[in-house]
Amino acid sequence: MSSSFASSSTLTTPNRDRPSSRSSITSGKSSNRSPSPAFSVDDPVAVRNQVSTLRHSIRHQQAKLMSLENVLLQGPRPYPPELVDSLSSTSTPSSAMSFPSSRSSASISSLTTVTTTPPSSPPSKRRSSYDVLRDLAPESNLPLPRREGRDSNAAGLEDFKDGVPMDFEREGGSSGGASYKRLSSPTRTLSRIPVSSVGNARALADDGAPALSRPISSSKLTIDTVSAAALSPSSAGPNTLHPASSVSPGKRLSTIGFSTSAGGGTTKVLADLQTGVLNARTALENTKAQLRLAQRSVAQLTRQTEDLKEGRERLRLENEGLNNVVARKERLLQEVLERARKAETESAALKTQSKTETTSTKKTIRELEVALAESSALSQKSEREYITLRDSMKGMVEGFARDIKNVREEASRRDDRVKVECEGAGKRYKKLVDEVRKKWTAGANDLVEVEDESGKSRSVTTMADLKRVWAEERERQKQLEKSWAEQIALMKQQVENSNRESTEAIATASELAAELGRLRRLMQNVRPVSVDKEDDAP
Repeated sequence: MSSSFASSSTLTTPNRDRPSSRSSITSGKSSNRSPSPAFSVDDPVAVRNQVSTLRHSIRHQQAKLMSLENVLLQGPRPYPPELVDSLSSTSTPSSAMSFPSSRSSASISSLTTVTTTPPSSPPSKRRSSYDVLRDLAPESNLPLPRREGRDSNAAGLEDFKDGVPMDFEREGGSSGGASYKRLSSPTRTLSRIPVSSVGNARALADDGAPALSRPISSSKLTIDTVSAAALSPSSAGPNTLHPASSVSPGKRLSTIGFSTSAGGGTTKVLADLQTGVLNARTALENTKAQLRLAQRSVAQLTRQTEDLKEGRERLRLENEGLNNVVARKERLLQEVLERARKAETESAALKTQSKTETTSTKKTIRELEVALAESSALSQKSEREYITLRDSMKGMVEGFARDIKNVREEASRRDDRVKVECEGAGKRYKKLVDEVRKKWTAGANDLVEVEDESGKSRSVTTMADLKRVWAEERERQKQLEKSWAEQIALMKQQVENSNRESTEAIATASELAAELGRLRRLMQNVRPVSVDKEDDAP
């Protein structure tokens, strides 16, 4: 028994090797199950919620199973045959005991011998802490012996507290009032099993081992009547078992040894040994029940630890998500602050630019007002000059028209006069020629009267005179033609000059009209600005 509980201290080894991450636990539990079609496998939140739901349902079923087992263990004994068969089929034979009648010390030492055969589990399935504890400490049906003088601490052994170390002291015996304290387990701090689950086993191991080495006369064993009374149906709690048989308080285990008295002493010793075996079995069942309760507590604590780990992992994931959200918000805040700073810088630059543009606009407006005043004065002056030039041009055109008309009238009159003179000269010339021919043919040297240009007649007597007159006439004709040519050239030059002056005057008038139109357009464009400024000034 002590060896089996000593081996139970290595319970933490399989628990340390199991994966602690959430992903490994989820993969280990859901590797043999196809994904549910109600949610998407790609969605981690849905998968995590589904796994949490499945785990909760599994824990709920396990809790119901544990409550049913507790109700069954608290029920009356013996169990029904069908229940015993079902329990025996699910449990594994765990111990083999031998009770030789030759030596009672050997029989007592054989009570502590336990041969356990843990069931083999498939390597792919994960084992819980309850299964590991059940394999390490199966049902052994060994009694719990008590030492004399310990009746005052009997209730303390039965009603021990979880996590509180116990102090075992000896009263009386061969060593007097010396105290005995059990040795602590070297793996006690490493084990995850509560103290209550192995309290009775340690008491059996610590109290039973020295009793075998001391003399038989000083090792009087007695049956725990107080624990038997505490295990009665009236005082049994939810964590205790009812004993299979009750023992009277007066029954004690007498000194073990070879007696030389009558044969009735041996029979009494055997009866006492059998009674002690029955009480030891009852105490062992109590220890087994406490061990099972401790195993269930360990399993429950393990599940709670796993739940806490899952909660911690979930909270860690939520914390990471919140940290990511906070980081993203901080980045967004930094970006907003940067944009705000940039906007402030741009606003300051725009304000400076606006001030500069306002100053330049005001300066430009003042310059335009000065230019407008100058243009207005120039336009007025140009209008006056234009009116003057227009009137002068009009007078010049009218004068030119009158002059041309007069010249044309004079030219027509002169042409008429010249024409009349030419016709008269031609008539006289013809008449003179006829007379000369007549005189020439007649050979007379009479005087011939010839009229000159002035209409005066003169006498020509000879041909020489005629030729001379003829030459003078031609000379005067040439002079007349020359004078007419000079007058015509002068008139032509005057007309050309007047045409050129008219063209220049027309061009000047056109330029003045264009300048006047431009000035009017400038005045129309500048007037609204000045009006707006006058409106803004008040």
